[in-house]
Amino acid sequence: MAPSALPAPSACAGHPDTAAGWRCEHCEALLCPACVAVRRMGTVEYFTCVRCQGTANVLLRHRAHRALGARLPQALRFPFTGPGLQSLVALSLVLAVLRSFAVSAMLLAILPLTLALGVFWAAFFALVRGAARGDPEPEGPGFTDLVRDNLLPGLTGLCVTGGVFLPALARAWTLLGPASPAEVLARVTHPVETLAAPVFWADPLFWGLTVLGLLWLPWALLVAAMSRSVPAALNPLRALACLHAVGRDARLVAGVFLLLALVHAGLHWGAEAVLELPILFVPRILAEVLTCLAPFAAANLLGLVLYVHGDALGYLPTREFLEPALGGTAPLQAPPLMRESMQEDASAPAPEALQAAQEAELAAAVEARDVAKALALYGALHVLPRLKVSPSHHLFIGQAAAVEGDFPLSVKALEAAADSAPEEPTAPRALVLLARVQGEKMGNTVRAEEIYRYILHRYPDTEAARFAHARLPPAA
Repeated sequence: MAPSALPAPSACAGHPDTAAGWRCEHCEALLCPACVAVRRMGTVEYFTCVRCQGTANVLLRHRAHRALGARLPQALRFPFTGPGLQSLVALSLVLAVLRSFAVSAMLLAILPLTLALGVFWAAFFALVRGAARGDPEPEGPGFTDLVRDNLLPGLTGLCVTGGVFLPALARAWTLLGPASPAEVLARVTHPVETLAAPVFWADPLFWGLTVLGLLWLPWALLVAAMSRSVPAALNPLRALACLHAVGRDARLVAGVFLLLALVHAGLHWGAEAVLELPILFVPRILAEVLTCLAPFAAANLLGLVLYVHGDALGYLPTREFLEPALGGTAPLQAPPLMRESMQEDASAPAPEALQAAQEAELAAAVEARDVAKALALYGALHVLPRLKVSPSHHLFIGQAAAVEGDFPLSVKALEAAADSAPEEPTAPRALVLLARVQGEKMGNTVRAEEIYRYILHRYPDTEAARFAHARLPPAA
C-alpha cells in the first residue's frame, strides 16, 4: 500500500468533527478510525474503507507538524533518562581512566589525551546521529577501528571547535603572551581557569569573538555530523544555509545552545571543586559526568534539528520525515481472530492457493539458482504486498535481474528486500546494490546519492555505510 501525503490533519468525510488518518483508493474519501476496518489475508493485515470496501492508505504528514520547541524538553532530558545515564557514566569512566594517565610530561600526556578526545567526539557525533534517527536508546560508537572510530572523530571535533573559535583564540593568545609547552597544556586542559585570568575581564573584543564562535558552533557541528567533513563544517556559507533551512527554529536552537554553554561553564567550575574531594578516583569520574552533561544535551539538541528539519538541510529525502497523521491510532474495527481467518482461508478457493503454489515454485527456482525461471515467476507475481518471499530471495532476484539487464525488476526486488526486513543483514546489502543499479546502470545519480545517505543514516558503523561514504561526493 502506497501511503498518501497530507500536509495537515483533515476532517473525515463521514465524521466532520474527527480528524482523518486514511484515504480510500476507490472512493477517495478521507477516513477516521471509525470508518476504517482492518482485514487480514494470511498473516498480512491491511486497511479497507467501510463504505466501499476499497483499500485505505495511511495518510502521512511531515514531522515538522509538531514544533521543534514542543519536542525540545524531551531531548534535553536525555542525559537524565536510563539510556542517557548509562551512556554518560560509561563515557565518563573511560574519560576518567584516560585522563588519569595524562601525566605532567608533555609527550607522555599526548597519547591519553588524544584517545580521550577521540572517545568524547565519537560519542558526541554518535548521539547526534542517533537522535536524528529518533532512537530512544541510541547506540554508541563501535570503536572497532582506531583511526576511523577514534582519531578521525576527535580530529574533526577539535578542528571544528578550534576553527569557529580561532579568532577568539588568536585574541586570547595575544593577551596571554607566549608560554612553555607545559603551560600550553594547562591552558588547554583547564579552559575555565584560563578564561578566569584578569587579562580577559575588560576585553570586549575577546568576548565578542567568543560569542560569535558560540553562535557559529552548533551549525558547524551539525554540518560535521551530516557530512563528516571539516572544510564543509567550517564553511560559513553552510552555516548560513542551515540557518535559512531551519527557519524560525534557528533562533530557538541558538538560544538554547548559548544557555547550555553557560551551564557547561558553570559545571566546569563545579567539576574543579569536585576534583578536590579526598576520595580515590571517584571525584574524577564525577567531574567527567558534570562536564559531559551539557554536551550530551547539546548533541540531542542537534540530533533533534536533524530529526525535524533533516530534509531541508539535505540530510535525507523528504519521504523519510513523513509519519502517520494520527500517530499510533488504530482503526476501531479490528481484524477477525486468527482462528476465524484460518477458517476463512480454508474455505476460500483458488486465488490464495494458486498464489501459495506460485510462491513455492518461486522459492524452489531461487534455491535451485534457476535464474530464468525465477525472474519469470517473480515478474509475473508483481511482488504484491501480501507476497510471502524471504528477503534473501528478493535479494537474489535483484542481483540476477541486474546481471540480466532488467534494471526495473532489479530495483523492485532490491527495494522489497530492504523494506520487508529492515533489521536483517540483507537490508543494507540490498540498499548498496540498489544505489549501484540506480547510479551506475540507470544513470540516476541523484537517487543513488539519496540511498547512500540513507544507508549512512540508518545503518551507521557497517560495511555498507563505509562503502556508501566512499561513494558519496565530498561535501561542499
